[in-house]
Amino acid sequence: MPWPSKIIMSFEIAKPEGTKDESRFYGPYNALLNYLFPFEQDFIVVPQYKRPQQCRSVDFTTIFIVSRNEHPVFFMEIKPSNHIQQISTRKDADKQMREEIGTIFDGVNIDTLYGISALGTRLCLYTVQRGSGDIEPEAIIDNPVRVTDTAPVGRWNIDILDPEGEKRVREVVAHINAMCAGL
Repeated sequence: MPWPSKIIMSFEIAKPEGTKDESRFYGPYNALLNYLFPFEQDFIVVPQYKRPQQCRSVDFTTIFIVSRNEHPVFFMEIKPSNHIQQISTRKDADKQMREEIGTIFDGVNIDTLYGISALGTRLCLYTVQRGSGDIEPEAIIDNPVRVTDTAPVGRWNIDILDPEGEKRVREVVAHINAMCAGL
């Protein structure tokens, strides 16, 4: 089942201008998250604005957190499309996702917490297991004497506008709904 036409249209409008400005994607992703996690089913989508822990400039991160009964069940960080092109920007996106996991992990009451790093319409899916704390994809350790791609471009292998990408996102949401049945 394809995304509603208005959601697709909002992403199509954001894409050309969203190369360097992630705020162009805030509306489309907010609409999509509210479509996938309806308020009528006791979900709430909350954008949060945070400064990275190791800030090099005035660089605030917008993270959408989806909660049910005051417990986080999903989160998403959005960056501009052009961040896919450089090791440093992918590395920063990966680091911010891992920091956010550490921030919200104690409040998680479901077995698997899902997070998505969005670089424009390209997505990298993160999971963390509540029982073990294991995070996928595994972190790649930075090497201080050699350039290391700690967040390879291949991790952003889901396109939200492709049928396969839509299918994968819907599978994640279905799993979250199943886990939330007891909350």
